[in-house]
Amino acid sequence: MYSFGSRSDTQCIDEPLYASYLARHPEVERAYRTEVLGAQDADGSRVIAGLVGREGGVTFVKHMSKHAAGLDLRPLFSDPGARHVLLFREPVRQIASFAENEATGPVTLEELGVSQLVSILSSVPTALRVDSEDLIANPRRELERVCDFSGIPFDSAMLSWEAGPKPFDGLWAPYWYETVHRSTGFLAGSRKKKKRRPLAPPLVELAKLAWPFYACLARREPTQSLLGLNDNLLVWVGPPGKGRLVPRDYASASVFDGCVQGGDACWEGLRVYRGRVFMLKAHLRRLLDSAKALCFENAHSRDEIRAALFETLAANNFFDAAHVRLTLTRGEKLTSSMNPKFNIYGTTLIVLAEKKPVVSPATYDNAEGVSLITAPQRRNPPQCLDSKIHHNNLLNNILAKLAANQCGASDAIMLDVDGFVSETNATNLFMVKANRVATPAPDHCLPGITRGLVIQLCDDLGIPCEIRRCSLAEFHAADEVFTTGTMGELTPVVQIDARTIGKGVPGPVVANLRHAFDLLTHRDDLSDPIDLQ
Repeated sequence: MYSFGSRSDTQCIDEPLYASYLARHPEVERAYRTEVLGAQDADGSRVIAGLVGREGGVTFVKHMSKHAAGLDLRPLFSDPGARHVLLFREPVRQIASFAENEATGPVTLEELGVSQLVSILSSVPTALRVDSEDLIANPRRELERVCDFSGIPFDSAMLSWEAGPKPFDGLWAPYWYETVHRSTGFLAGSRKKKKRRPLAPPLVELAKLAWPFYACLARREPTQSLLGLNDNLLVWVGPPGKGRLVPRDYASASVFDGCVQGGDACWEGLRVYRGRVFMLKAHLRRLLDSAKALCFENAHSRDEIRAALFETLAANNFFDAAHVRLTLTRGEKLTSSMNPKFNIYGTTLIVLAEKKPVVSPATYDNAEGVSLITAPQRRNPPQCLDSKIHHNNLLNNILAKLAANQCGASDAIMLDVDGFVSETNATNLFMVKANRVATPAPDHCLPGITRGLVIQLCDDLGIPCEIRRCSLAEFHAADEVFTTGTMGELTPVVQIDARTIGKGVPGPVVANLRHAFDLLTHRDDLSDPIDLQ
């Protein structure tokens, strides 16, 4: 902010949504709370409207991502004159900085704002990302990137400024800006490096939570961080009335279980957002419908599955950015056999919850988009194995995924026996041509829950959407393509079979739908709160 404030053509606005944030969060304690609420407009929507379409030079607006969470940011994101830059910081350094400042209370994931930044990136994948360490190490290069991205010439005055407070400082400056008030810019020697203190154990755990989000923003592989984050899981396993939470390393199904012996099971993937399980009723209905189609006997009830799910999430302290794999098997057999008559102990329920951010190379790269190839395998037709049963017999899909791995693609498109597009090995597919959306008829694929929500969103937004047979050539020539699924939500596809889709970047239709979908995840009527009783 001080860098842009050094320009003669720029007006700076410091955190205009602070009052709105404080008004929406009465539990947040700040020494200057009353002062800010009295000086700023607490109506976030009105503040955002006032920032859209500003004219006369450059307006630089500094926001904290947590201040914007929960507000409708579409007017800002759709403003053709606005450019969005996401500044983020390596979690250990950020947490250490917050812990040393008495102006804030306990350091939490929400306070860091990194998860909200990932959410914003999901809505505005074209936003420029700047790592604060890169900015400090090479300020001219990073500022030139920002200026070029913003369509304004770089001004060398941005590299330095006079020490002391600035007229555009927020009311909180005396509590937060002491160090920056002493600084004179990015020039070498103007900023003393602090000796890093070791983090207390609870803050180390917080760093583990924050790291996958940072890795997503920094485009770094978060695999190790995700593994470390989920090392100490508690997993629910067992038959009706006898299930229990078991440490990850000891969680297992019997070698006599029907799933082990023949893939005889059904499953669901769930997403947890802000203390709620999204679309839980629909997922449980599909799970139990699949169990009924497979003639499972002595199966867990809906209430038993809900109770096990909530207990697992609470025990792992997973109330946001979590993914759950619910598996219901035919259960343990009396003896090794294909015959279901030997499954006499009731179904086995497995509740496996993990910390997994939606936007991540470990899940789906929703910011940059993914590439697909066409699988050599055909999708099972209903006369062989009906995809309406959400079963665990996934070799058909796994073979297609192997083909994608061998080609360096994210996933593989699977065609039906007549050569029409069905789905990918893991997700449903949509295409956009001339602002019209089309998705394959669910004859050879699962009509996914996220797929159904997107079809409804198209109707709500006035976007024409057809459900019909689609050929592979149509997908090759599409303006936009995207996949849908619980794990990755809406993922843009930028290449299919070495053919560039549209301009090779996520397009406007999927961006619009992704933002609308994000708003759906905030709706209480579509989610079940995690019951801690």
